[in-house]
Amino acid sequence: MSMKQLETFMARANGNDNIRREVEQCAGDTACVAKVGMRHGHKFSAANFSRWQREHK
Repeated sequence: MSMKQLETFMARANGNDNIRREVEQCAGDTACVAKVGMRHGHKFSAANFSRWQREHK
């Protein structure tokens, strides 16, 4: 589980309306975002996403 995978996923989500909508539907649920990432081939933990959120506010 890597922050690099998360960074790559978030960049991809910003450029893809469908993925961005999936992330938005999670409504801040970090486990949900991690599952969306996994469905799209990016492995990262809910804790990594939580940390990423704190760093990018």
